Amino acid sequence: MTAGEVVDRIKRNLGAPWRENTYRDTFKSGTPETPVTGIATTVFASFDVIQRAVAAGLNMIIPHEVTFWNDRDDKSLVETDPLVYQQKLAYLVAQNVVVFRTHDSMHDQRPDFTFVGSAREIGLDAKYETSPGSHRFILPETTLGALAASVQRRTGARALRVVGDPNARVSRIQLGVGYATAAANTADVDVVISGEQQEVDGVLDSPEYVLDAAALGIPKGWIMLGHAVSEESGMLEMAEWIRGFVPEVPVQLVKAGEPFWTPK
Repeated sequence: MTAGEVVDRIKRNLGAPWRENTYRDTFKSGTPETPVTGIATTVFASFDVIQRAVAAGLNMIIPHEVTFWNDRDDKSLVETDPLVYQQKLAYLVAQNVVVFRTHDSMHDQRPDFTFVGSAREIGLDAKYETSPGSHRFILPETTLGALAASVQRRTGARALRVVGDPNARVSRIQLGVGYATAAANTADVDVVISGEQQEVDGVLDSPEYVLDAAALGIPKGWIMLGHAVSEESGMLEMAEWIRGFVPEVPVQLVKAGEPFWTPK
């Protein structure tokens, strides 16, 4: 089958109208006519991911995020870079790799795979969700420190960041993914678990707000997973979904993994 046929099936099975004007969910490498030997889903198509996909016989890569380091994957912004861009592009061409991004369509899907995958990975069982699709959970009471330690064990995150008093008693969780960080000042939320956010200049979602709340004895916390950690588990959901209507070729997650590490 061809890459175009795969994309057509994604559109037909999406369950939401396809955004015809999207600049994100488009081909970044290869063409619709490219024959597909296998499909890899991933959070972003790093060079390492591309190499591992090729080694596994998967020449169609479906990432959630960008391939060429800018939101539009505008090659004119990077084409003069001989160190990374030209080598990455040459490898994609030489190996006949097609890259088709699924970002807007994935967030339009209900349920949103990124939230489903992230909740599953960090242990937010659906039975604790206040209502379907709210991404708000009420857990048995614990401490912020214990909750953060559990999240770290489950995700294997190497650079998890936490704001707030580790001894604060918490139970009410709001989940965010990627850049979708909920405000921490909501009265019925103790902890926001999110992908990433700038450390200052946010609106009631900054570390400073949480620090001030903690200093006033208000049990607030913020656990920052990082963008890749928060959304890559959703790409496993994506792989399983695609596998259901593309049985002709293998489909699997090839993890980009967390980009950050901390010194020992």
